[in-house]
Amino acid sequence: MNRRGILKGAVALAAASTLSLGCGSEAERRTFNVETTAIALSQQPNERGWKVTLDTAHVSLGPVRFFEGRVLLSSRPSRLNLYSLIGGTAHAHPGHYIPGDALGELLETHTVNLLGGVMTLGTASAVTGEYGSLELTLPAPTSATDARGVLKGHAVRLTGTAAHVDKGQVRFDVEVDLPKPVAGVRFEKSLGKEAGRVRISVDLRKWMDRIDFATATDPDADGTYTFPADSQARNALLRGVEDTTAYVVTWEEGAAQ
Repeated sequence: MNRRGILKGAVALAAASTLSLGCGSEAERRTFNVETTAIALSQQPNERGWKVTLDTAHVSLGPVRFFEGRVLLSSRPSRLNLYSLIGGTAHAHPGHYIPGDALGELLETHTVNLLGGVMTLGTASAVTGEYGSLELTLPAPTSATDARGVLKGHAVRLTGTAAHVDKGQVRFDVEVDLPKPVAGVRFEKSLGKEAGRVRISVDLRKWMDRIDFATATDPDADGTYTFPADSQARNALLRGVEDTTAYVVTWEEGAAQ
């Protein structure tokens, strides 16, 4: 039996204390909390020369699934990198990645205020073993997961101001939706029964770093700009949110404070 089947068995057979993995090895059923926070924006301009200040940053997050497969990162650009042709910078991206067996999952979805400090998403059902990666789903919210409607039906919504020494200032209220989960996020941990929790830190700098705010258009009556669907700004934001290196996953020892 592989670990994918074992994980399902671990959730269903709550009375079992150990689970056989074959070949004489065993995985023990366990749980751990999953929490999220943000890595704040620096005061330095992004790679397009814009200094960004966020007023709000919300994301619909979950489920989160953990896998055995490790991520091999490559800094080499693809053979045809259209973004680099229009002046972007090549970023590290996943190379060869096979998720392998599933080791844990958190099935809840929450609307997360990334500027509100550390938030607990819930408790993952899991087994002990060698963890290598995880997959993040950023789905469109529902009335149940976003009761206050802060996301306005989108996976990510950001508001704030961007300023450029030559191009002036842009006040923005923008959103983005992901076509698929962010797969292949690095999380390497030999996990036993020790007390602790997984923390997912969203690097807001990497979300915003590629954006040329001069391509934002369609201001409302208050002068707040949006990112049109075909604009560089919208595409750059999507690329930032999809960037697996924008999510720093760590194991925090001990019980939550």
